[in-house]
Amino acid sequence: MSFRPLSFLAAARSLGEAKAAILGVPLERTVSFRGGPAQAPAAIRLASDSVESFSAIFRADLSQIGVCDLGDLDVHLPLAEVLAALEGEVAKLVAAGKFVVVLGGEHTITLGAVRGAVAALGKLQLLALDAHSDLREEYEGERICHATVLRRCREEVERLVIVGARSFYGGEVEEPVFAGLDDFTGKLDPELPLWLSLDLDVLDPSLCPGVTNPEPGGLSYREVIEIFRALRGFNVVGLDLVELAPPYDPSGVSAITAAKLVIEALCALRSPR
Repeated sequence: MSFRPLSFLAAARSLGEAKAAILGVPLERTVSFRGGPAQAPAAIRLASDSVESFSAIFRADLSQIGVCDLGDLDVHLPLAEVLAALEGEVAKLVAAGKFVVVLGGEHTITLGAVRGAVAALGKLQLLALDAHSDLREEYEGERICHATVLRRCREEVERLVIVGARSFYGGEVEEPVFAGLDDFTGKLDPELPLWLSLDLDVLDPSLCPGVTNPEPGGLSYREVIEIFRALRGFNVVGLDLVELAPPYDPSGVSAITAAKLVIEALCALRSPR
């Protein structure tokens, strides 16, 4: 009998051979409602084994793209050190020309990933798919947490666009960073490298209930796929997928949805056109 380490579906290439690298960051430090994102990277990897590597939508196969699974970052450190370590890993991978997929973990990890991409490229824009604005200056006394992460990221990038937001804490609803499905590409710069942050609560909770902060009225799975399709005209250098809470969906459907979205994103953004 033989055993193989838990890794993402078809992520069988060495880093040198791979076009894309997957890195887990099971961070759960500033959650304020439902817990569980520390379990998410493992749950997504396990769920990926239940689906196929071929995308019928984008007519591409993950096994042909070339993917490496680097395992998980050590998160048993102070938050600032975890983010700095993630920044360093993402910077090295992006500088080496790898497309980076970061599996969270809570949304705070996006800050480390964005900082790493900026360090490697100099300039970056961020497209965030999120039910919440995450633009608070501070939350429960913290300047860096899941509820402030997009404000902190906005301080690092040239441009921030948020799609799918429907939960606000106040006047930020009027800020120009918010966009709809029909106009978000017009707010992006086709000349700038782009990082995609996918908070799973952007989906309607009837489709993906296992998230930390579910919010009714979200996007459909097909609408997220269409966002991937629209991004094929941009230089997307990486993405993070965050806020899965496996304990709140015993059926496992939310983890399977997360895994399938990673596959479709890679096939959309890294397969030949």
